[in-house]
Amino acid sequence: MYKSITANIMVKNVFETIEFYESKLGFQKVLSVPDSGDKLNFAILKKEDISIMIQEQQNLLEEYPSLAKEEIIPTFTLFITVDGIEKVYEELKDKVQLACDMHQTFYGRKEFTIFDNNGNILTIAE
Repeated sequence: MYKSITANIMVKNVFETIEFYESKLGFQKVLSVPDSGDKLNFAILKKEDISIMIQEQQNLLEEYPSLAKEEIIPTFTLFITVDGIEKVYEELKDKVQLACDMHQTFYGRKEFTIFDNNGNILTIAE
């Protein structure tokens, strides 16, 4: 029986990505591998009911060689639902790069889209 799905995102630098998600989006690191040191290979970030895994590019390629490319090119988007989108928008709009400003979609949702520090697209909707 399926229970959940969590994205594992390939990143160039785990420390920098943790910093982005913590300082800009309010996530918290709940686990990292290794636990400490100069280089992290992997981390799990959490905010409320949302979890995201991030894994350093070379470490992930060792595990899955078929992902090898010249550079990381995002091939997916993350769709995050929130309550109080106006407040979330006001908190983020000057801290992050907007990919698409707040708008009403053809399917009836209010949403905006941002880039994370790795160029991944995160759509935030209510």
